[in-house]
Amino acid sequence: MFQAILVMLGCEPPSGGCELLPPHGLHPWASIQVTAAKVVLADAAARSDMIGSEDVALLLSTQRPGEVWEGNLLIHLLVLHALSRLPGNVTTVRDGIRTALLHQRDDGGVPFVTDTDTWTAVTAGLALRTAGAPCDSLDRIAQHVRRLQQPSGGWSYTDRARLADTDCTTVALEFLHASDPHAYRTPIQRGIHALLSVRGGDGGFPTYAGTPSEACMTAAVINVLATQGSARYQRVIDEAMTFLAGGQKPDGSFPPGWSDSRLHTLFRAHLATRPFTTGRAPVVRERIVRLVRSVQNDDGGWGKEDGTPSDAISTAYGLIVAAGLPDHLPAVRAAEYLLSQQHSDGRIDAPPDMVGPRPLPYHVPILSDAVLLLSWAHLTRRVTP
Repeated sequence: MFQAILVMLGCEPPSGGCELLPPHGLHPWASIQVTAAKVVLADAAARSDMIGSEDVALLLSTQRPGEVWEGNLLIHLLVLHALSRLPGNVTTVRDGIRTALLHQRDDGGVPFVTDTDTWTAVTAGLALRTAGAPCDSLDRIAQHVRRLQQPSGGWSYTDRARLADTDCTTVALEFLHASDPHAYRTPIQRGIHALLSVRGGDGGFPTYAGTPSEACMTAAVINVLATQGSARYQRVIDEAMTFLAGGQKPDGSFPPGWSDSRLHTLFRAHLATRPFTTGRAPVVRERIVRLVRSVQNDDGGWGKEDGTPSDAISTAYGLIVAAGLPDHLPAVRAAEYLLSQQHSDGRIDAPPDMVGPRPLPYHVPILSDAVLLLSWAHLTRRVTP
């Protein structure tokens, strides 16, 4: 993708050509992205023989005037660049440009997606529910989240997208269960069915159906299944925990997920292991605790990686782990750090930590606020005053 963007900006195509990844076996977003990059690079290298009619048809299938396919402006613009290099697409490209400009911000820039409203709603909803926010507000959010459920049973990051993902689905289910497991039993069961349908053969869970399993997503699914009574899904949980344990590094960390702070997967995996006292869970949990305690900075906070300065978002992730420890001192020190960063209006400045496409960071400030609120909620619920 980067090579294709450089070519779009007027750079020479890669010397010696470029290895083009076939789009087979990829989820829809990646398939479109790879195909657009392939067309740009093949055209720049004067290799029109590498561009098939199926490639053109795939790119054209994403274009509808006024509509950004799957809410993904980055892919929309990549497709327009690719189509602009091919004959017969002038009208389609012009319509696509007009559509993209509908989302230009007041500062002149363009975001990489139209919005993250569903992901924001479920994340903020769970944080508010855990923190004991007023019931009328929470009920409105829960009703909204239920309406956003996809026909597949899952949730996507925005109602403009149809590709459900494990991250949004798990948080939506946690929120609905915490809201009213009886009233929302039907959407909850549909959501669990959607999660089980993407389960990998290795026992883990991917972000998207058909892609490799990931530690963070697997931990998120264990969290949800544990709310339904572990006995009902014991075999699935056991195999998922085996995958999680197998992906843990000797120092207790995990491969990168959808955050550039390694504390993100650590806190989700720690919560996933909390209900279980036998099997692999205690070992995974002990390694996480040992790592989190060992890398806490002198100021009480945590950085995104070992040796990096403390930041509020990583510290919030670390505080969720520390709030469950018998020794309250690490949690107290973390809370003191976060208090020192808080403004009078309640917000805390935090650097972007969510990444997409990985490893590119994006910033939605309300998501940082939600995670920080969630960490306070864990502190006040799990540590005796």
